[in-house]
Amino acid sequence: MKKYLLSIISILLMFTFIPAFAGGFLDSIKDGKATLELRFSFEYSDLDDPADLDSAKGLNLRTRLGFKTADYNGFSMFLQMHNLSQIVDDYRWPGGGDPAYDVIADPDGSRVHQFFFTYKFNNIFSIKAGRQEIIFDDARLIGNVGWRQNGQSFDGAVLAVNTDRNNLSFAYIYRVNTILLTHVDLDGLYAVHDTFKVNKNMKITAFAYLLDTESDSPDSRDSGTYGLRFLGSINNFNYDLTYAIQNDFADGENHGGDMVNAFIEYKFENFALGVGCNLISGQDGNDRPFDTLFSTAHKFNGWADQFLGTNGGKLVNGLDDYFVQFSTKIYQHKLVIVYHSFDTNENVTYGEKYGDELDILVVRKINKNLSCLAKAAFYNAKNYENNPTLDEKVVWFRVMYKF
Repeated sequence: MKKYLLSIISILLMFTFIPAFAGGFLDSIKDGKATLELRFSFEYSDLDDPADLDSAKGLNLRTRLGFKTADYNGFSMFLQMHNLSQIVDDYRWPGGGDPAYDVIADPDGSRVHQFFFTYKFNNIFSIKAGRQEIIFDDARLIGNVGWRQNGQSFDGAVLAVNTDRNNLSFAYIYRVNTILLTHVDLDGLYAVHDTFKVNKNMKITAFAYLLDTESDSPDSRDSGTYGLRFLGSINNFNYDLTYAIQNDFADGENHGGDMVNAFIEYKFENFALGVGCNLISGQDGNDRPFDTLFSTAHKFNGWADQFLGTNGGKLVNGLDDYFVQFSTKIYQHKLVIVYHSFDTNENVTYGEKYGDELDILVVRKINKNLSCLAKAAFYNAKNYENNPTLDEKVVWFRVMYKF
């Protein structure tokens, strides 16, 4: 029933947009702007897995070609096509690839990455309907998975009300277009996100994400996630604090987990040093592990991606991630070094520690259109018999061009 209702709403939106556009359609096209993004990527991944699979090697080119019309009476349209072409594909991914190799989650193929209409009124109200990237806050719960070559987008609508001190968004999502070039249909993901600017140095965000999957099972991912985020600075200190809880919603049962994100950084003259933690609850009695929903999980808990199971609430033993971050700029090169220590937060048979990881990133912006980077992750699993994590080394080299 909801899918039929959605189709009716989509048709109504189409007949609302088209007449408004028709009068100045040619002008909006003529005054529009084409966009091009090229990302050439090499990735090497060596996982110390029991099957002793060969190390994965991938070399590919991501192309995104887009066009945005000029505004006409507040209306505009954006279309972005996506293609990933393989040059070297010695790897597998969930659902495909060469089973003799380790995983790189970049299947080749093409799709419409974004296609949406936007209407803006009075510089305060806006509505964006169609396929689009949606990123809330730091992408810890809802994000575009921008690091992976295919990325993630959503089908739905976002209503935004923006003033000088407050940004309020309502979103309805009915489909998730995943990094594997597949999609997940939902009965609905309903999001409310409100950021209030207390002063020039502090913002407070309140959010609620209500997930209703197509499953009617009490074991489904259906859940309600509610939280607060505090973001700001005091003199040379920057801070970012988030707390979220998860409860039952729709058909899902036994949701009772929580999550803490905390990061404090001090900026010196030529570098910055920060410490932080990310605490995600695991299975606690009948309470299921906390689900980080449709986040950009690669951004968190180490770049070796040992803990992607937080998306979907699959990290039964939970996670306590404590990390130290150093960043600086040397001769036009941005350098970031992060050290993680990963612990469990539930009673397990293999001790309290998963392992630790060292991450290194170097970025060089050559000009406003061209940049390149090198990135590496070295994960060391503790030698416990039932430790679900494994030693892994991952290295990337990328060249990015956009206009």
